[in-house]
Amino acid sequence: LAEALSVVHAVLVGVGLRDPNDKSKSKVALICSGKVLTGFSMYKNFALGADVCNAARAFLFSLGCIQALKCNTNTCPTGITTQDPKLTWGLDPRYKQVRVANFHRATFKACLELMEATGMESWATIHPRHVMRRVSLESCKSYHEIYEHLKVEKGELLEAKGPSSLLRLWETNTFS
Repeated sequence: LAEALSVVHAVLVGVGLRDPNDKSKSKVALICSGKVLTGFSMYKNFALGADVCNAARAFLFSLGCIQALKCNTNTCPTGITTQDPKLTWGLDPRYKQVRVANFHRATFKACLELMEATGMESWATIHPRHVMRRVSLESCKSYHEIYEHLKVEKGELLEAKGPSSLLRLWETNTFS
């Protein structure tokens, strides 16, 4: 997800459809989905260009999913992905809705706490330089350093300018 999201965001910035400084001013919105489990995973995806994060697996966990890998067999032991009345008894919406709502609230709260701790007033202004990743035992780098293609300026690709890795991708895959 990280690589694809960052490349799509960079290309859209490079052709002038996304604002690299304030994503809320962009002409195209990016919705990411996949491995969005925590407040930090939301924050990280916002830094890479996402406007919205969808989550699925994390909510299945909050319902009680044990990853039995029986989803498509109608024999889910927790009753989440089955229509068999003998198995759905454990999926009582009166109780499970509270767990799901609590998880949702806590996840958003965690993301907001990260934003507050880093001085961000909006998801739209979280940038790659705000997230660090350990790259060796002695070294950390920001996403801005790791994802070179995110250094593109608005509209640069249209002028055949920008980070070399992004220019190679652009020149190889554009339709003339």
